[in-house]
Amino acid sequence: MTDSFDIEVDRDSVAMGDDVQSHARRISVMSGTTLSSVLAEAAPEIRSRGWSWVAEVDGRTAAVWSIDRGVEMLVEDDVVIADNAPRRIFFRYFLQIDPEWLDRRLVDGAEANRRVLEREYQPIGDRLREEEDRRRERELPGRLLGVECSAALRGLGVEFDLHNDRMARFDVFGSLWRVRRMDTMTVTARGENRFLSSIRPVAVAEVWLVAAVGERMRQVRGLSPAPDRLLSHPDLYPMSLGVFREPRWSTRGHPTVQLTGVEAVHAYRIAAGRTIAEVMQILNAR
Repeated sequence: MTDSFDIEVDRDSVAMGDDVQSHARRISVMSGTTLSSVLAEAAPEIRSRGWSWVAEVDGRTAAVWSIDRGVEMLVEDDVVIADNAPRRIFFRYFLQIDPEWLDRRLVDGAEANRRVLEREYQPIGDRLREEEDRRRERELPGRLLGVECSAALRGLGVEFDLHNDRMARFDVFGSLWRVRRMDTMTVTARGENRFLSSIRPVAVAEVWLVAAVGERMRQVRGLSPAPDRLLSHPDLYPMSLGVFREPRWSTRGHPTVQLTGVEAVHAYRIAAGRTIAEVMQILNAR
């Protein structure tokens, strides 16, 4: 009978909520299996392309793993037997650092320090993402924001810098705004990733976006805030402070709305329960 043995496996959490349950588990490995095969079996269940992981075997950096490229060994790919079997494998999450680049840097002798390598890779990643976003804008017909929303934003003075099927980036009177779709949520940020809103469904997010940009337009033009002639809508409840120590609020039902800052809340009070056309009428009132 061929011997087998158990190995403890664990991984980093990748986002808020991912750490609700432990990721620790045990796998059973047959004696004579190569270390690369063991790491492939132990690999994280998260299968997102472009995500990189560094596998530590008993605390030693042993490989880079990604769904894109599989296991790329940084040490000898030994046959694992009872005498040399690892006790614990841990996968460290290295964000969206390109796995090929990460493997090459570690082979060249770089320390597996995520913060250092993330800073080093950032300008490369930014350039590659920009190139991909421009390609999608040129080649794919879809746009993140609907026709009515896009037209309303242009009518409010918005200048689109980029608009493809997954992202819109535009200038609002000297401030750069970014709108992205993340899973089912439409997320809006301003400036240096200052979070403004995360909203589902899309229709509610678009009406809120028009209201938020319109309020900024009125402020720049010296007009008083638009009246928030409140319709019936879900209540907002306070959340913990945001990254920039700004107050945050959230609904507890449908629609799903998370907002940061009093201006975002004011825009919600204008937008909730209304169409884009109705919000534009309010914004254009003197």
